Amino acid sequence: FAAYILVPLWPEGISESASVQAILHWQKLTMESMYKRIAAALKRADKHQASPKDYLNFYALANRETEVGSTASKTPTPGSAEETLNKTRRHLVYVHSKMLIVDDAVTIIGSANINQRSMDGARDSEIAVASYQPAHMPTEEAVPNGDVHAFRLHCWATTTNKMEDVFKDPSSLDCVRRLNAIAEKNWKDFVSPELIEMDSHLIPYPIDVDGDGRVFSRSEFKGFFPDTTASIIGTFSQALPEILTT
Repeated sequence: FAAYILVPLWPEGISESASVQAILHWQKLTMESMYKRIAAALKRADKHQASPKDYLNFYALANRETEVGSTASKTPTPGSAEETLNKTRRHLVYVHSKMLIVDDAVTIIGSANINQRSMDGARDSEIAVASYQPAHMPTEEAVPNGDVHAFRLHCWATTTNKMEDVFKDPSSLDCVRRLNAIAEKNWKDFVSPELIEMDSHLIPYPIDVDGDGRVFSRSEFKGFFPDTTASIIGTFSQALPEILTT
């Protein structure tokens, strides 16, 4: 199997804030619990050369642009975050979709977040739509070739600016490694000292995973998100109750 999960670089809000850091902490533990299960299964199967990232990967969306075509009319305040971003011209693309595509056969698109507000049942109103085509279901030999398959390929083309034959079978290791290679190339452009106009926006979520499934921050920015002092793997909050951050 292969799972591709797209999340924002950090939740809505100020990346250094206590609430966002607490959410990132729980997110890291969730990712780690998933990778540890895969790592344990690989060891039981004596697949010691395989990596947990051959099966599960997390991604984000980001953009970078040069000053060509800029319509900025004011000079940023010295020492501000605005001045930093004006120099590096790095921006996250916020992922707010709640969507699941399974086996290119079924898709669920809804409004609910995985938090207390959405899951309480007596607070926010939510809606979800599930779609599938009975004539286009997966088999042991083939991926479905219906509208859900085409929709998934369109989503990938939108985020990578590529349409390749290897994308047609997302469960294959060749597909996993090709998508990861595209994301890594985009990450290098995103963090490069040279200003680059990005036309492909899929980047790897900035974590490393060891053979036991443990999750660590990538080291390029000392464990911080680019242009911030915010920890990628978050910080446990001693003050905020878990109901607010899970």
